Amino acid sequence: MKGKITIIASVCIIAALTVGILAVGAKSTGGAPIAENLEITTYRDVSVNGQLKATDPDGDILSFEITTKPKKGEIVLGENGSFVYTPAEGKRGSDYFGYKAKDSDGRESPEATVIIKIVKQKCAINYSDLDKNGVEYAALVLAEKGIFTGENLGGQYVFNPEAPVTRGEFLTMCMKVADCDILSGVITTGFEDDGSIPGYQKPYVSTALLTGIINGYRNGYKTAVFNSENNITHAEAAVMLNKALQLTNVKSTAQVGTAPVWAMQACANLSACDISEYGSGSYEAGLTRADCAKLLMGAMQVLENR
Repeated sequence: MKGKITIIASVCIIAALTVGILAVGAKSTGGAPIAENLEITTYRDVSVNGQLKATDPDGDILSFEITTKPKKGEIVLGENGSFVYTPAEGKRGSDYFGYKAKDSDGRESPEATVIIKIVKQKCAINYSDLDKNGVEYAALVLAEKGIFTGENLGGQYVFNPEAPVTRGEFLTMCMKVADCDILSGVITTGFEDDGSIPGYQKPYVSTALLTGIINGYRNGYKTAVFNSENNITHAEAAVMLNKALQLTNVKSTAQVGTAPVWAMQACANLSACDISEYGSGSYEAGLTRADCAKLLMGAMQVLENR
């Protein structure tokens, strides 16, 4: 059994944005925070989530405030600078809003700008359960690129954002995003639990095993299992995605949240590329479809900027 394997080399730009490709900071004075200008994209009538970005010279905890409202849609600001932007019905072109960051002493950054590009959707899929949900844009991009499409129930597509994602499902999507060349003609993977691995996943599992993206888990003294049907954890997903993208290792800091030791480097690399953030939740928690869409959207943005 032979196959052509492509490993994508990467030099991760540490200043890459979670929500876009523009990362020019507005200048600050004195010890005030520095808020970053951002750029995001969404489809017409489709909500998109994002993360406001700022740094503080003194390392203070920052809060955020919308100072200029968008003209073609609405913005909902969440905790820690997360936001959801929803364009008004039928609007297209460009929109923007302004925001400031404030430190614990009340010092404010100069206003930074978030530019939103509203473009036409290429695929005809619309998810009935994602209206004004910030993951809507990422979910539609996955469908548009043939990476993952939700279920069609009674003529309507649903994404089921809280549905769990299995290890096999995430690995398959992860390798599609990384555009790995996949082995063909795979009948068995070599894992002891090969019989429980769905047939469509076996070429991806075999390719990932051959290229070092996965190792599986020991099941006894000599055998290994993949556990394809298990709900993948945030930590496991970080390790798979880091290896599939071949991200350059960065210096890990003490800000590792609850990441286990074996996943710390992968989590640091993904955080440096703004694909995910340290301390964003329990790394042992299971990944949902919404979590998966956000992770893979961040990965695609990193790949586009290489």
